[in-house]
Amino acid sequence: MKKKLKEVPTEPGVYLFKDSSGKVIYVGKAKSLRERLSTHLNCTDPKDKSYRIVKASCDFDYIVVKNEREALALEAELIKKHLPKFNVLLKDGKSYPYLVITKEEFPTVKVVRKGKEEVKGEYFGPFIPPKNAHYLKELLHKVFKLRKCKELKKREKPCLEYYIERCTAPCAGKVSKEDYQRQVKGALSFLKGKVKELISSLYDEIEKASSELNFERAALLRDQLIALKTVYERSPLLSGELKEADLFYLEEKGGLFKGVKLTVRNGFIYGKEEFTFDPVEPWEEKLLRELFSLREKKLNLDVVGTIWIRNTYELLKPPEKVLANFNFLGRELKVEPIKEELLPLLKKNRGNYSYALNLEKLEREYEEVFYEPLPQRIECFDISTLQGQATVASCVVWEKGELLKGDYRRYKVKTVKGVNDYASMEEVLKRRFKRIKEGKVKRPDLVVVDGGVGQLNVALKVKEELGLDLRVFALAKKEETLFTDDGEVIRLKEFPYLFRLFTTLRDEAHRFALSYNRKLRLKEMVKSPLDGIKGLGKKRREILERLYPDLKEIANLQVEELKKVGIPEKVAEEVISKVRELFS
Repeated sequence: MKKKLKEVPTEPGVYLFKDSSGKVIYVGKAKSLRERLSTHLNCTDPKDKSYRIVKASCDFDYIVVKNEREALALEAELIKKHLPKFNVLLKDGKSYPYLVITKEEFPTVKVVRKGKEEVKGEYFGPFIPPKNAHYLKELLHKVFKLRKCKELKKREKPCLEYYIERCTAPCAGKVSKEDYQRQVKGALSFLKGKVKELISSLYDEIEKASSELNFERAALLRDQLIALKTVYERSPLLSGELKEADLFYLEEKGGLFKGVKLTVRNGFIYGKEEFTFDPVEPWEEKLLRELFSLREKKLNLDVVGTIWIRNTYELLKPPEKVLANFNFLGRELKVEPIKEELLPLLKKNRGNYSYALNLEKLEREYEEVFYEPLPQRIECFDISTLQGQATVASCVVWEKGELLKGDYRRYKVKTVKGVNDYASMEEVLKRRFKRIKEGKVKRPDLVVVDGGVGQLNVALKVKEELGLDLRVFALAKKEETLFTDDGEVIRLKEFPYLFRLFTTLRDEAHRFALSYNRKLRLKEMVKSPLDGIKGLGKKRREILERLYPDLKEIANLQVEELKKVGIPEKVAEEVISKVRELFS
């Protein structure tokens, strides 16, 4: 499990520990999945609950979500579903509250718990913590003046709520049915996320109440604002049409197919299954029969996707909505294309590729091609730059069948200006090879550089200058061709195990270098747009970051739009100007 921990993302989510039979024995939530799971797995105190959970577990799984609130809600639902023996709380059937706009002639808003009260209407929630539902209910009465009475009874005079302008008094005929429905429509729009202007006005009211030293009112408004943010932060991805759906994502990398299926029920991700299809290793007999029945000579994404979906629904009836990022060739299911906004969520849940190869077969194929034993330790280098900015290099390490992430290294290129991959590679290899020669770094048996003959010559030059005894290869991406230091040219696609080994190393080095390049560029970008703008204090900045999480959106706004959310005109002008300057 500790080995699997390296693949876990640092995103918020829910994790599930399982026993030897695959039964879920503990469900937990985390702000950072990797950090929380690490705490469990590294616990050494036998009295600690974490120690007992890990001791009883054989595996764990995780589900990535958008934020901590979603993680908390999903944790509660999964505990009720699996009833894990190590989860004491939330097994008693308690649920979080919902808001419901009732289905009546003159609707009202109620706080209900599903399963306890059967109220007809449109539901919103769940609300965590529960008090947020009550705060938001009060806000709806105040803003949209929906009636508060449990039952609507005709009366001659309206109650106090009408006179303090919290209700339009349909009970006394003070409002027409059409006008009242407009109030209801406004409340529904608000609950569905159209809340930007209201957020801004609440901030203004809080500031006004504080300046008048009316701290009790400011506290009440603050609580309403927190409840409002709860609604605004709700993820739209798994609501509405996707409340009941199965989502598939499949990706091919180096001849290996990796994917994930998310099971969505009632707007929650209730389950996750990961799949790996490896054309190099023997396939299951059932999968092979499917493959040959399709009479496909070449394995491709469509075929693998078909096999995957068919086997997934061998026993279970699928929901009406099935979405996938591949073309489904079968006829028994209607599969729609995956939506663009769902891809980040699916990719985070997909997990990393398993790079383990059959070492015995790899060793045999390597010896047949190169007439020497398979290297025990291989280092692979790649250069990443964007128009000569933030030029960096990566070194990834493979040893005895495994990628050693603890031995990975990243380099800032210091002496090269502009775009010059050869000079950049030379600088990085000199720095690395010097440390190898001095004994500060373990010597590899083979060094692989990303590129063609030009990069190979650079590596050979540095190797000879420093007098190192190791082999050097270069891998050209276009034709997946390997150039060796003794003049051989190997077409890797003819050798499946070598193809997997070298393309895996090259892709991992590229990923590692690119992530570092992006990190450096982002660091420079994050400094600028909203820093140092006079008049843009903490609260106003929070409004902008909440309403426009992607700052690029601000570049397309007009000053009037920012003024509507409480940003003064001069401040709005400077914000837009700075953002446009950054993203132009």
